[in-house]
Amino acid sequence: MNYKLSKREKFLLKGLAIIVLCLFIIYLETKLIDSINKSKINLFQSLDRFNQTKQSLAQLKDFEENIKNESYTDKFESFLNLAEFNFTKNSNEYVLNNLEESAVIKILNYFEEQRISLFSLELTYDTKGVVLIVELDD
Repeated sequence: MNYKLSKREKFLLKGLAIIVLCLFIIYLETKLIDSINKSKINLFQSLDRFNQTKQSLAQLKDFEENIKNESYTDKFESFLNLAEFNFTKNSNEYVLNNLEESAVIKILNYFEEQRISLFSLELTYDTKGVVLIVELDD
């Protein structure tokens, strides 16, 4: 069968093709706009997470600076009080009497862990125990 399309049918098919093409373009355009909107939402969510992380890091930095700015004497004195060591204080000099060797090692480890700089350290052995005289460089 050999069927020829009339001019009117050809015109209708061309019109239908143009309408389908326009609908396809509109469909692609809406998909593209949806994709752009989702990308925009994801970008704003990522930006919010970044800002929250940045704020947390700034708070941690401030906290770290506050810890660093705390004087060595306050840190060391609170350590001595917590460890219940008997000491006398004269300015930045601390005299600890009647210490056991393990207590001296604990104190020296504390200096190293906290990175406390010492001006002087005098360690003597007495019959009652070890005497430690520490002067902090504060």
